[in-house]
Amino acid sequence: MEKDFLEEFIKKAVEENEKKIDGEKRKKYFQTIGRKGGLKKKTSQQFSKVISVRLTEKEFEEIEKQALKYNLKISKYLRLLLTEKELKINEFQTDEVLLQYGNHFIRIKNLLRHHEFSEFENKKQVLHEIQTVTNLIYQYLYEKQK
Repeated sequence: MEKDFLEEFIKKAVEENEKKIDGEKRKKYFQTIGRKGGLKKKTSQQFSKVISVRLTEKEFEEIEKQALKYNLKISKYLRLLLTEKELKINEFQTDEVLLQYGNHFIRIKNLLRHHEFSEFENKKQVLHEIQTVTNLIYQYLYEKQK
């Protein structure tokens, strides 16, 4: 009897610890998404070559506008373009958008739970569909993390 109790207690403690660790990993993952492109900083030792280029005002303004769009410095943006890593920036932006959609769906679900919206006939069905959509979004983001 005591062994069963101890085994169950240990199993519950291990499961709670795993949930806590998973939650911390998810939190850290979404913190990295919030960073500017999620890119690692390079040291000055790695940058040993300098390229000088002349641009027209129009070309410079276009490059500056694109760099501001991604919250990057012009040099870092041009380096990403030249090394064809711009897709990585766009990938993080789609993750941010999906995360925002998931948060908005949760807010909608919470609003529907209030008494003001109790007159809807298909309220349970809508809540269920919102729940499945948010689960799919977060499942996609968490699988992408692994």
